[in-house]
Amino acid sequence: MSKMRTPVDPQEWLFRRSYSNPEHKYMNPDGSANSRVFKLRDKDKGELSVDVRSMTTPESAVAEDSRYMLFEIANLEVINAGLCTEHDPLTVELDGVDNPAHAVILGMAEDDDVLPGLLARRARRVIF
Repeated sequence: MSKMRTPVDPQEWLFRRSYSNPEHKYMNPDGSANSRVFKLRDKDKGELSVDVRSMTTPESAVAEDSRYMLFEIANLEVINAGLCTEHDPLTVELDGVDNPAHAVILGMAEDDDVLPGLLARRARRVIF
């Protein structure tokens, strides 16, 4: 069984989870996101995982608030950067985990340093 992806509404907001431990260096000294929050890694296979804000809660999106922090970004900012976001719900049956809010940002290259920085500057930390 394959999954059907659909575009995320431009008016939506997205959650992006990031490590909170200062040793991982995902946050600037002022508490804002740095480019590492939005940088693709080898395991991402060109798809940056996010959650659609209207379909989840900050607590669910962050999962473990002792290890992670949460940032949000308007999907319109992603689109204006030349990227796209597709809804890609995860199911236990296909993915081993259930996350109906899961989506992916597409269009970045793994070696891109510009777009992750742009997205980081447009994101804001979610305090809950």
